[in-house]
Amino acid sequence: MKKLVLLFVVAIITGSCCQYDDIISVEKTNNVTVLIVDDLTNNFEGGKVYHYNEHYPTYNLKVENVPPADVGYIKVHYTEGNQLVYHATQVFMGSGEIIVPNPITPPQDFDRVLTEDFIALPNNAVELTNAPSPVGKAQEKWAQIQNLKVVRYALQNNNGKVHYFKQVFDTGLVENAKWVFIIKY
Repeated sequence: MKKLVLLFVVAIITGSCCQYDDIISVEKTNNVTVLIVDDLTNNFEGGKVYHYNEHYPTYNLKVENVPPADVGYIKVHYTEGNQLVYHATQVFMGSGEIIVPNPITPPQDFDRVLTEDFIALPNNAVELTNAPSPVGKAQEKWAQIQNLKVVRYALQNNNGKVHYFKQVFDTGLVENAKWVFIIKY
């Protein structure tokens, strides 16, 4: 009986080690992460990490932004990965929604760094839409996600890139908007 219990304990420890190694190896692969921050509340609402087995030497996003005359949309394609990483509708005097990613990973499932240091939005961060953000607004939203481990890993990686934009879901009397950050590492 003791041998059976010992064998069970060894199996659990071995399984835990393998899962940890899998997590470490995921960080070393080609990833694109979409993170969403609410414009009104400044709350990080979650996001999605896209993992790619193949390492692509380049990184290009193709953006389709159709303003809402009645109904419009924003689509962001990761060209090398041949994948739509973000798609949301924009509705004039209505309510748009995020279609991709859906569902999003909740904010509590993203690990945060334990330090209290602050990393500013990189100077080479690129706004993806034609509408320039008000001074300080992007930095204010960035503050909500800058301490996520996926963000820090991307910033430490020499090939890390940050893109962002403000997604307005409806226009008219009330503005419902989110800030979307797309990070590659």
